[in-house]
Amino acid sequence: MQACFYGSVNRWECDENDHLNVRFFAHKMNQALQVFLHGHGWEIASDMTHLGQVIRAQHIRFLKEARIATPLRVDCGLVGGAAEDLHVLCLMKNNADESVLAAFTTEVHVGAWFGRPDLECSPVTDATGPRGIDPLDLFPRPGSLDQARAAGFRSMGRGVIEDVECDSSGLLLPHVYIGRISDGMPNLWALTSTIESADSRRTGEMGGAALEYRLNILDPLRQGEIFHHVSGIRSLGGKTQHMVHMLFSESRGRLSASAEAIGVVMDLTTRKAMPISEQRRERLTPMLLRRAGPAADTEG
Repeated sequence: MQACFYGSVNRWECDENDHLNVRFFAHKMNQALQVFLHGHGWEIASDMTHLGQVIRAQHIRFLKEARIATPLRVDCGLVGGAAEDLHVLCLMKNNADESVLAAFTTEVHVGAWFGRPDLECSPVTDATGPRGIDPLDLFPRPGSLDQARAAGFRSMGRGVIEDVECDSSGLLLPHVYIGRISDGMPNLWALTSTIESADSRRTGEMGGAALEYRLNILDPLRQGEIFHHVSGIRSLGGKTQHMVHMLFSESRGRLSASAEAIGVVMDLTTRKAMPISEQRRERLTPMLLRRAGPAADTEG
């Protein structure tokens, strides 16, 4: 593992939970990934901004909160791959105490663009690999918005992809997929929150956090396209909800990206996950998707 990024958590990168928002976890991790690839001779054409062309999937574990002014370092190493694909592990650490804050395992399609210098593979451990989301058992992808709605998905986000969100070739930057999904989450909470929990969110007593995430980029969104984000619940545990998200290009009528996430409601005083109340469970149950998998708690 090699240090490929140094930085810190800025106040403007923090969300309503007063910790680093998922989009900025991804933004910093992807910068580290670019540095790693560049440092080992893998040039993406002549422009290192074209990461959106080669990332196929990212499996993410959020292990600890990253609070404001936390000093950050991201270490990267090769963990596998064959033929034209690489698997790169990026570990974000608190640079003061070496604790691991998040682990991103990225599938990169290198194709014919890269030379392939010999690199020794680092191991993927139980702490950094998949836990609550099985990459081989993802929710079936709907072929259209109509099919998604028929499966129980509901609209959470819609808008236009802006030029500042794209690389120089006009493709959406990888961290923005997670960012746009994050933007839609308050619309999910509005559907599932009781009056009491909505008040607790407004007063800063309660928030939501992701524990694990799987993003698959299928057909990249492009500058100027209209996107449509739909979500549903795959399963419920004692504290966890397993969510499924789909991002469609309305402009082309194509599914652009799919994602699954394990999330919890968090007590912002104790900084711990809260059990799903019976009232909230009653609101979440109608959002369960058809062909949903079994419930499983994944928090430590």
